[in-house]
Amino acid sequence: MDIKEKAKMFAIQAHMGQVRKSEPDKPMIIHPIGVGQLLESFGYDDNVVAAGYLHDVVEDTKYTIEDIEKEFGKDIANLVMGASEPDKSLSWEDRKRHTIEETKKLPLRNKLVICADKINNLEDLFLKFEKSGNRDFSAFKRGEKSQEWYYTSIYESLISGEDKELPIFERLKDILDKVFYKKENLFLRDTIFVDNKDYYAKLRKLHAGKIELQRLKSLVTLPKPFVIEFSGTPRTGKTTTINNLYDFFKKGGFDVSLIEEFTTSKYYKENLKSKFDKMGLADGNIAIVDEVYKQLKSALASGKEIILIDRSINDRQIWNYRRFVRGDMPKEQYLMARDKYSQISKELIDFLIITYADSLISLRRDYTSSLALEQRSFLNQENIDEYNNCLNSLQGLFADSVDSYLLLDTSNMSMNDVSIEAASQILPVIRKRYIKAFQQKYSLK
Repeated sequence: MDIKEKAKMFAIQAHMGQVRKSEPDKPMIIHPIGVGQLLESFGYDDNVVAAGYLHDVVEDTKYTIEDIEKEFGKDIANLVMGASEPDKSLSWEDRKRHTIEETKKLPLRNKLVICADKINNLEDLFLKFEKSGNRDFSAFKRGEKSQEWYYTSIYESLISGEDKELPIFERLKDILDKVFYKKENLFLRDTIFVDNKDYYAKLRKLHAGKIELQRLKSLVTLPKPFVIEFSGTPRTGKTTTINNLYDFFKKGGFDVSLIEEFTTSKYYKENLKSKFDKMGLADGNIAIVDEVYKQLKSALASGKEIILIDRSINDRQIWNYRRFVRGDMPKEQYLMARDKYSQISKELIDFLIITYADSLISLRRDYTSSLALEQRSFLNQENIDEYNNCLNSLQGLFADSVDSYLLLDTSNMSMNDVSIEAASQILPVIRKRYIKAFQQKYSLK
């Protein structure tokens, strides 16, 4: 085990059971690991990286600087000591003044550890503000003005006698300006979204949530891809939402796969449809689900991080229930298929999104979005009403078949707002999944 890994594992055990002050659902150790990784990303030496992992151990755990020196040597102990505050019996102001003055005198390598600590804290704080739309400093012992004074003064101490254009110092200055001096992308604010500030505010919240997922992804890999299934009637935002979410995650650096609807796919039409059409209704139905299951299992083994799938297992549940209600499917056959699909869904699908709308609104959207006035063969008021009634009856089944689902009435929503609502519901679920995977990876209590 190299010195960096040894320091990380020591810090994990030292901080066991502690949580982040500003985000209690996150283990405390996420912060020191983030600091160590940040220092490593800038290419600093192994001892500096190790000190990043250990920088809070003396302040926040039972271990002393003597313990650190015994385990890791004088150099790392010195780096950790430089990032540790003096006697905590002093007032907050006295401790911070002491830190500000002492930081000026430190060698560059000590300053790097302190700088990475401040960057990680401020970037986490910024994302929290962006996600909530609220600048809330209530988790801190002192309010915004005091925090602004402290972080600005620490920055000045860090660059004192140093090259302030070092990338790590520039990154601290950038996040300092965003948190306390409201620096933002003026081109987006004043040009691109000048006439749509409300929409821009919503996108900023989603963007912050995605950046947080990127940071969590750098710490841990999910045990399986996160699978999102989509279903819904035409002109309710399903296809737009699928495309928007694919673009949203892809541009955010996630490895995303999009699986098209199976029964309308070229592969199904050319290779399977004629074969399945010759089967009885029950056998053909099961055969379709078996193929969808194999398709999903193959996608899960592909190493993707997020899989979006258009009409899969739970869409078949809706289709079968409609046939059962109509009397086209015997009860015994329906119940057998329902239980089979539910079991597969529980195994493979993480989040289900179903969009629907008032039947007349769906029809109006369809006619006004195209040039054709001819009567639609499938999209009619009777079919849509039947679909919507089935959705209401199946909510209990969906709750049992997936960990999370969103049944979204889009009657009074724009298509972009449908995508925003879907993304805002999905992000916290994936976030929770990453935190759970992190806890399991390091056997955190």
